Amino acid sequence: MVKAETKKIFIISSILIIVLALSFFAALSFGAEKISFGSVFGRGDKFDNIILWNIRLPRALLVLLTGILLGGSGAVFQLFFQNPLAEPGIMGISSGATLGAVIATLGTGFTTSKLISSVNLSAFFGALLAGLFVTALAFNKSRKNSSIMLLLCGTALGTLYSSISSAILLTCNKELHSIYTWILGSFNGRSWNELLFILIPSGISILIMILISPQLDLLTCGEKSAESLGVEVNRLRILVLICGSLAMSSAVCAGGTIGFVGLIAPHIVRKLSGPKSRSLIPLSMIFGAILLLVSDLLARVIIAPAELPAGIITSILGVPFFISLCLKK
Repeated sequence: MVKAETKKIFIISSILIIVLALSFFAALSFGAEKISFGSVFGRGDKFDNIILWNIRLPRALLVLLTGILLGGSGAVFQLFFQNPLAEPGIMGISSGATLGAVIATLGTGFTTSKLISSVNLSAFFGALLAGLFVTALAFNKSRKNSSIMLLLCGTALGTLYSSISSAILLTCNKELHSIYTWILGSFNGRSWNELLFILIPSGISILIMILISPQLDLLTCGEKSAESLGVEVNRLRILVLICGSLAMSSAVCAGGTIGFVGLIAPHIVRKLSGPKSRSLIPLSMIFGAILLLVSDLLARVIIAPAELPAGIITSILGVPFFISLCLKK
């Protein structure tokens, strides 16, 4: 039985890795300017090489890493909260990132420093601070240390951040189109600088997700049963929030606020490989990367040479999926 399950996971993993590789090379090849697969492997002319190395490759790697972060963090949050609709956005982290980006437009606009744009940098720290704040609020000694309190605090704070962002945008229309595109989720204009900036926090987040996966399986019977089996639930809750905050901070820095990837990927993987976290989390990372690579590719080619935000494509895919989940018993 165990061998059959291991074989099944191996086959699914192999198929997903192959699809991921094909999606990645398609992202490098297709766009407003098509690049041959020969050029992708270093046999192109000077113009193709400039497009490949300066535009397509850093963007594809950012999309890949963002998909990994969103898919993995979505699986972790669903496992921890035992809620099929949970994802990092429910903690108000995405709204905190948006507020940070909006605040950045007040004084600096979309100017870009030598390393990274002020908007992406502010969004990163906005998401990080939102995650820290909801953790501190939910774990106040005067309150009950529970996952329910965490969800309530995250939802309330997310609404507050969104309201403040809306108020700022209504009173200051400077760079309104650009910030609106960022809110919809777009990788347009990203470079190696953003990739290098988020590598360390992304690596820490992914490492934590992998390390806590065995403990997340024990939560299926409830927090009290998990504690009786040796799981420190409060410590695990903090680790979940840390990896979720780092994942969302890095993701919004890379591509703005992109929804539904963290919701769709774990559900589809769960149907394919089962609910065990040791397979669910890494396979959700792979599937999340595939989903976002394909979405970004469609966003670039549908109305080429113009471009749609990738977040619009993920929303078009995600909303029917979300409604179907709500309608199920």
